[in-house]
Formats: sequence, C-alpha cells, structure tokens
Amino acid sequence: MIGGPRGMLEQEVSKPRSVGKTLGRLTGYFKPYWLVLAGVLVLMVVNAWVQVVTPAMLGQAVDCYLTPAVTAQVATDVANVAAQDQTQPVAAPVTKSDFTCWFGTVPPGSPTSDYVAGLGRLVLALIAIFVLGAITGGLMFYSMGWAGQHVLRNIQEEVFAHLHKLSLGYYSRNESGDLMSRITNDTSTLQQAISFALVQVLSGVLLLVWISWNMLSLNWAYALLSLAVVPFMAIATVWFSGQARKAFRVTRQEIGNVNAELEESISGVREVQAFWREDANIEAFRTSNAANRDANVRAVAYTSALAPSLEALGYVAIAIVAGVGGIFMLQGQTL
Repeated sequence: MIGGPRGMLEQEVSKPRSVGKTLGRLTGYFKPYWLVLAGVLVLMVVNAWVQVVTPAMLGQAVDCYLTPAVTAQVATDVANVAAQDQTQPVAAPVTKSDFTCWFGTVPPGSPTSDYVAGLGRLVLALIAIFVLGAITGGLMFYSMGWAGQHVLRNIQEEVFAHLHKLSLGYYSRNESGDLMSRITNDTSTLQQAISFALVQVLSGVLLLVWISWNMLSLNWAYALLSLAVVPFMAIATVWFSGQARKAFRVTRQEIGNVNAELEESISGVREVQAFWREDANIEAFRTSNAANRDANVRAVAYTSALAPSLEALGYVAIAIVAGVGGIFMLQGQTL
C-alpha cells in the first residue's frame, strides 16, 4: 500500500501561486491548434451576430408588414363606414415610419398579398439565419471540443510521465487515492472548462458587448437605465463563484479521501480479512463517502443559486424597462 489512511502530510494548495503563469502555461498547450481556435473565434462572431440580428428581424416583421397591413385594413373599414354614412366624415389612420425595411417597403394602399409576400421573404431569411446559427453553434462547440480533447491528452501524458519521475518519498507522503483524484477528476473538470465553459463565457461576453453597443447607439440614456442591474449581476457572479471555488476544493479533497479508502481497502484486502477489519473499513468508508456527499451538496448549492439570482435581477431589469418605457410612451416621448 502507498501511504496510509489520513496520512496526507502535504497540504493541498488552495490556488495557483501565479494565476497569470498558470493561464500562460495552459495557453501554450493550445498553440499547435491556433488555426482551429481562429475558426472557433470566427464561428463565435457569426453565432453572436445571429442572436443579435434575430430580434431586429422580428421587429422588421411587425413594423414593415404586420402593422402596415393591419393599418391598411383599418383604413379600408373606415372608408367603408364613411361611404355608408356621408353625414359623419371619418379620417383614416395615417402611419409614419422613420426606419428602413430591409426587404423592401410596401407602398401604402397595396393589397394584402403584397404584405404577405414581403413577410414571406422575411420569414425565409429568418429561417436561413436560424439554420446558420445552429450550424455555427454546433461547429463552434465541436471544434473547441476537438482542440480541448487533444490538449487534455497532452496534459495527461505529461502528468503521467511526471509521476514516474517523482521520488519515493513523495509517494510516501501523499495518498495514492488523492493522486488518482488529481489525474482523473481534475483533468475531467479541465476538459469541461475547455470544451464548454470557455466557449460559453467568451460568446456570452461578446454577445453582451454587442447588444450593449446597439442599445447605446439607439438611446444611450435608456440603455444605461436598462443595464443598471449589470453591476449587481457581476457582484453576485463574483461572490457565488468565489464560494463555489472554495467548496469545490473541499470536494476534491474529499473525493481523494474516498479514492484512498477504496485503493487501500482493495489492495490490502487480505490483511483486512486476516485481522477481521471488514466492519471497521466499511465504517471508515461510509464516513468518507458521507463527507464527500456533504461537500458536493454544498458546492452544488452555490452553483445552483447563481442562476436564480441572475434570473431575478433580469426580471428587475425587465420591470425597469417596461415601467420607464411605458411612462415615456404615455407622455408621448420616443425612446
């Protein structure tokens, strides 16, 4: 057996000595795959553009085709009423647009079929954009996952080779289960971070900056009011992330203890049975397993609380937008 139960003398490092150097070393593993990463960046920009342009196209459908078509129908009904009752002239509603329709403006007085045709062209373009977004999103995650798997393979090979160069004293001071936890669980966490979390964070930041720029271009005062909750979201994210990191460090230590119990019990099963230590080992494993469960529950509690907190702040932002925007509209002011 390597080491003994609870014989881990070296304290686990809570965080890297230099985050910059650690990130720099991790970036070095991606250098052979820079072309793939460049493609991921292009796909990320295209995917963000799809998410930005989709609401604008829906607005085009309402402003360029649906609203004018309804207005034209109302005007026709008003004209019919006026023709039947000559004593009370009724003015037909007049609409005025200060925007440009991307797929052509239908002249006033055109038949409904013209509005339907324009709306059909827009819907086809919207479907094409949805397909483009799905393709770019899938390729983006696949490409990043491909690069991440190759990086992870290289890291695992280097870690395995490094373990064979360590002294016997290192193995006597460290639990073999903890070493197995570092090799398996830590690399698995790194894989998830590289393949999925990194892409989601970068695409989310790009989308936020793009949308914020569009909002500021339309109406900077109203945009700043809409983004008033963003600092609170950032504070909540930083706090919950910090607590989650601390909790997950505990889970890593606890899963190391569980693996150590398993490894030592299996490798020393003859000694355990010879000295009738089955019940004691089972109880020790039950204790370690319960501690691992509690640590994971605490970690999941922090991670699961972040999304509802951000969602609640998002509802506050919607309430601000609806309230202030409604007041502006009731006062006849444009946004």
